[in-house]
Amino acid sequence: MVLSRVKSWLTWSWTYLWALWFLLVIVLVYILRGPLKITESIENASSYFNNLTPKFYVALTGTSSLVSGIILIFEWWYFKNNAVDSVSEDGSDNEDALESQKAIPECKVWRNPMALFRGAEYNRVKTVMNLDPLTYYDMNLSAQDHQSFFTCDEDVGRPDYDIMQVAWRERDSVSRINAAREALHINPTCAPALILLAEEQCETITEAEVMLRRALKAVDISLGQSQPGQIVPHERTGDMYRQGRRRDFHMQIYIRRRLAMCARKQGRLREAIKTFKDIIRDGSMSNILGVQENLIEACLEMQAYADVQALLVRYDGFGEQHALCRFHPGIAMPVCSDLREPRSAVLSYTSALLKARAVADKFVADISTRRGLSSAEATAIEAITRAIEFNPHVPLYLLELRPMILPPEHYLKRGDSEAIAYAFFHIQHWKRIDGALQLLQYTWKGDFASRFSMSGYCYPYSPQLEAADRELLPAWHEVSVFPKKESPVWSLLQTLSCLAVCTIALLVHHYPTSTFEAVHFVSCLSRLRKEYWRRYLSISFYGQRNRLGSSVGLLLD
Repeated sequence: MVLSRVKSWLTWSWTYLWALWFLLVIVLVYILRGPLKITESIENASSYFNNLTPKFYVALTGTSSLVSGIILIFEWWYFKNNAVDSVSEDGSDNEDALESQKAIPECKVWRNPMALFRGAEYNRVKTVMNLDPLTYYDMNLSAQDHQSFFTCDEDVGRPDYDIMQVAWRERDSVSRINAAREALHINPTCAPALILLAEEQCETITEAEVMLRRALKAVDISLGQSQPGQIVPHERTGDMYRQGRRRDFHMQIYIRRRLAMCARKQGRLREAIKTFKDIIRDGSMSNILGVQENLIEACLEMQAYADVQALLVRYDGFGEQHALCRFHPGIAMPVCSDLREPRSAVLSYTSALLKARAVADKFVADISTRRGLSSAEATAIEAITRAIEFNPHVPLYLLELRPMILPPEHYLKRGDSEAIAYAFFHIQHWKRIDGALQLLQYTWKGDFASRFSMSGYCYPYSPQLEAADRELLPAWHEVSVFPKKESPVWSLLQTLSCLAVCTIALLVHHYPTSTFEAVHFVSCLSRLRKEYWRRYLSISFYGQRNRLGSSVGLLLD
């Protein structure tokens, strides 16, 4: 309570600090009006301006016109080479488009494609550490996803699916598992119930894989397939039937992705990569689930860097180069510009990792700084800088400067939650390449730090990310914040210190004798105060010791 009041008072005082500064300036000018000879200076200035001839005003006008012309030429040259066209293709004004580009993006929650299994992985942390790795907000978002994927209007009136619709919204894990068992008792081939048990009840990845295969078999039968991926034509039509088939198709894609993740966790990389590629080839559901990020991580684990490069070019467009080069008339060299930010931390940092891989083993910071960076080193550092600009929290976890926690089931792009979700699975890929983490640390503390201090942040950064991340991440985790907010108390102290130094300098310059006498007087007071406290403490110590000795003597008697 007291701290909140003090904080509110400091915030209020900081708001009106400019008034205090203005008042101090007026007081200083009034005190120093004699030594500064302000009245004489004003009289001399007025007499000087009264004696000016018309030639001075003509020269002043000509000089100002020349400077204005030079500024106009430079502005024309700058906008000719860098400005966006002000007229769109249909001839309309493009100011709205420019404003939308500069607008701060909203905090949209994204599904984590690499989300762990609750029963086999998340519950282990809860059992060992007695801490909840997932927040209710995060699990509620997952429940909404499951309801949208695994339920439809055709399920109305079916008791097993009615139970599952309620089961997804249950807050307690035990209640959800009991509801799934009840649905399985009614219908042993209820695929949503099997999926829920695989996610939350199975204690190992092997058990979850067995349960998911049962669910996949049930979905294949429901779709009327002889083999996965081959749909048999059906005579029935109608919206209800199409919704049911869409629901079954979503469940099939979801189960196949989770089975591929089980294979990846058990070391069957070729099987996992093949399944991920088949899912991407089958339909658009892969974009919703983010299967391409699963495929990139599996290819990195297999060290198939050529396939990863092809995936980056396909999904992000930054695999080959980070900038779009175009030629301008009258300029011999191409001018490179790229105003589009990356799509995710996985794509941007993986692109940086591949470029760092070419030079990391031979990179030495001191030697490279003395002789200058080569083109490959400059490209790698630029790629890493671009990745850090997109999400500056990731280096803290890759360099192990912050404790790692289990990733949430949802994350915010460019937030701390996305950094955890990326670093948890990709830190091993950075460690596998010799010198990659050293190059990342050099860029993070050198090139990125200097660029940020000079020009600020490159992409619009939403101020609501911190609050949204606190809802997604557990309360016992300290959320990383960027850019760090400066304390108003520290800023206030800096301002007051600057004013005190300026005041002392003026006093020393105009009143050296009086100032030194005042400083000597203050130092004498300080010494007297120190001597007083020294004697007081020594007297208190001897008094306590004498009383303690007398008490011991009485006890012995």
